[in-house]
Amino acid sequence: MIVVGADEDWRAAQIRRVLRAFADARCTSLEDLAAVASHLDHRGGEVVLLGCGSSPDVVLQRLRELRARSEYARPYVLVSCHQVVEEALVKVMVEGADDFLLDSCTDEEFAARLRVAWERACIAPRVAARAAELEELSARQSDFLSVVSHEIRTPLAAILSAANILVRYGSQRPESVERFGRVIQEEGRRLTRLINNLLDLSKIEAGQVEWDAREVPMAELASQVEEAFTALVGERQVKLEVTVENGVGPIIADRDKLMQVLMNLISNAVKHSPDGGSVFVRCRPTAEGGVRLEVEDEGPGIPAGAEERIFQRFQQLDVEDRNRGTGLGLTISRQIVARNQGRIWAESGRQRGALFVIELPADGLTWSGHGPVR
Repeated sequence: MIVVGADEDWRAAQIRRVLRAFADARCTSLEDLAAVASHLDHRGGEVVLLGCGSSPDVVLQRLRELRARSEYARPYVLVSCHQVVEEALVKVMVEGADDFLLDSCTDEEFAARLRVAWERACIAPRVAARAAELEELSARQSDFLSVVSHEIRTPLAAILSAANILVRYGSQRPESVERFGRVIQEEGRRLTRLINNLLDLSKIEAGQVEWDAREVPMAELASQVEEAFTALVGERQVKLEVTVENGVGPIIADRDKLMQVLMNLISNAVKHSPDGGSVFVRCRPTAEGGVRLEVEDEGPGIPAGAEERIFQRFQQLDVEDRNRGTGLGLTISRQIVARNQGRIWAESGRQRGALFVIELPADGLTWSGHGPVR
């Protein structure tokens, strides 16, 4: 769009001739540049053509009105002058004009200047969006590093404290060796999980993960999940019930990463379940030919309003845990499910506890290789 900020007859004939070379261009003549600012639509291709004439002060005022808009979302301003007056041109360029041309220029020169202006105006919104995206990313990275440093320091402090006690008093108090040795072991495992999850998440977000698209028989996957958690469930005296309904067919997905998601969800469910409780894993067909996976526990459930927050980095429920997690498992799970073109969400269980639901299409992962979440 090209906006002429002067009376309608100013250069109208030349503009009409030149605009024939621009397929999508349209010319809007507005007297009041305050109205121009509200007229522009932020989609790019916005060029404001100002006639300097004999009133450079008016042009300066109009430039100030235009530049009062957002720092990024602004048009490309082209000033037309009767003659080169250095002092006046310096003023308009300082106030924010992007280029100028003489009223006596030919149609060819006018078209060339206008094309450059329009191309730069079209690029500007993309540059602005990218700048905003990078600013947000920088802020997120700063927050992320702050939280990561805190999360790493916590298990390290526990390990060092337990090791110091063993070094000082281990020979004098043999009964303390097993106790503090277990602390070192548990915190070491927790630190390992944290580092592995950080590496997984950074690789996924950077598009450096190898995705393997293949046919996944869901009944077979469910059986594998059940076998993998037999030992864990036995230690906690929690019953694991896996149900696969008729009509569930294979889907195209990354089997190993889908297994990782299910193991994370079931691990959380077992961890939050009371001794003697049950964890339910259900596999159902969807109307579109995909699959719906449900993991439900009988634990304390999800606090109201936290159903979406728990998928953010380092967000954990304010409940007592026997084994505190890293706060990254659900974040990674959502990334994996999204890459397989599916959805994952949480809600309250049917009677009590928490219910996590995954819905995947039949052909969500269409190719193998490296790639980001899309």
